[in-house]
Amino acid sequence: RTLLDDPEAVEAAIWFHDAIYDSRAKDNEAQSAALAEQKLAGRTDAGRLSRVSAMILATATHQLPLFDDAAATRDASLFLDMDLSILGADAVAFDAYERAVRREYGWVEEPMWRAGRGAVLKTFLARPHIFHTQEFQQRFEPQ
Repeated sequence: RTLLDDPEAVEAAIWFHDAIYDSRAKDNEAQSAALAEQKLAGRTDAGRLSRVSAMILATATHQLPLFDDAAATRDASLFLDMDLSILGADAVAFDAYERAVRREYGWVEEPMWRAGRGAVLKTFLARPHIFHTQEFQQRFEPQ
């Protein structure tokens, strides 16, 4: 929390980013962002709400949203890194996570699952760094 400029915005993004989740749907992030906008409208200012929505939408690709404000970009970087922190977990925790994700996608045939999951993981490995922030790079990328 001490690393964040707007911890309330990041906390809202954490709570809402998977509020709508259907493993068969392609618009979970958009629906979750819309729900956040609906539920938080009138409870926070428009700028914060826009940042919350942008962070939620960014979980679809884990690419940073374009903010004019460096502090908002840093908050989004930390939020996205938190969302991906399982990729730097120890082997036991990561394997348990992968089994849970596989169960969520139990409706997908095994060859398609392997191809799709492999493609997702390869996109992260193809980046110069999996994580956006030095804190997460130093802590989790050595694994």
